[in-house]
Amino acid sequence: MNQHKMAAIGVHLYTGVGVLLAFAAAIALKYHHVQFFLIALWLAVVVDSTDGAMARYFDVGRVLPTFNGRRLDDLIEYLTYVFLPAMAMIEFGVLPVPVMWIAVLPMIASAYGFSLEIAKTNESYVGFPSYWNVLFAYLYILAVPAKWAVVIIITLSILVFVPIRYIYPSRTRWMKGPTLAISCMFGLLMSIVCLFPDTAWAKKVAKVSLIYPAYYVVVSLLHHRRVMRSEEEE
Repeated sequence: MNQHKMAAIGVHLYTGVGVLLAFAAAIALKYHHVQFFLIALWLAVVVDSTDGAMARYFDVGRVLPTFNGRRLDDLIEYLTYVFLPAMAMIEFGVLPVPVMWIAVLPMIASAYGFSLEIAKTNESYVGFPSYWNVLFAYLYILAVPAKWAVVIIITLSILVFVPIRYIYPSRTRWMKGPTLAISCMFGLLMSIVCLFPDTAWAKKVAKVSLIYPAYYVVVSLLHHRRVMRSEEEE
């Protein structure tokens, strides 16, 4: 086996670590351990944010054409970004028993979104990109009232079906430098929050970190307008 194939296999194995992290998160869910749950999901995001660049660098698709790493990535993303966070909304009391059925909406909406051929372009996510793991962290840590949690979850579930072009931090060329810099700072803040989710100061850190979601939404809307104008000109 040559070095190129070994490197490609290594990248796939690295992506596969997400399965182990999903398992760890599921165990944490079973034993009602929110800190361990959030840490597992945060590490899954780290893997997911870095394996794509590694796959492109080692040209994995060409070296191992019979194994679809993107499909593996999608399976892990659905578990760690959608299914487990949605279940956590029930387990950790974000959604009380009378409205716990709301948790199925992200699952259905994101199942649709993940199945679309145009869910991702070279530079954009199309429709709300299923950041339910991030949403759960905020709803739990900020102790958002159930009625507002329901409104937010329903709204974002609907936005999965609305073809707005959201920025892809590692691929969208426009504003890529500032986006990556702010994304790294956001990741650092969220790592602290995940390590100490039930402390009073974690809530303050989480509030400060809301700057990034606000930035992400604004830049995504501007990016969407640029893409639409470009398509109209063509």
